[in-house]
Parts: sequence; C-alpha cells; structure tokens
Amino acid sequence: MFVIDKDGSVKKIRTRGPHPLLELEGRRIIAKLPLMTPGKVKGKAVRVPFSIPITFRNVF
Repeated sequence: MFVIDKDGSVKKIRTRGPHPLLELEGRRIIAKLPLMTPGKVKGKAVRVPFSIPITFRNVF
C-alpha cells in the first residue's frame, strides 16, 4: 500500500510479504513509480491511498 500525495508523488509505502527480501523488492519497485495525477475533490488535490498487488514467481 502507498499514498499518492497532493503533488502526485508516492509516499508512505507499506509492504507485507512472506520474506523480508521480497518486501524490500516490492518497496523498491513502488518507489520507482513516476509522478501520478493526484485525486481531486471539488477541484482541490487530495491524497489518495492505493494498493498494487505484486506477485513474485519462481521461474527456475
């Protein structure tokens, strides 16, 4: 989970997973997201909580 801030940046990244290394990789991936368009309420930019499920697969 993370928050898209009023300026479109990604903040407050929270991860949970079966292993700490997978959590770190998920955090790294989310931190690389580009600036997004912030949500708006009555024309004012607002923070929006968001979550993206990430599935790691073993390909060996």
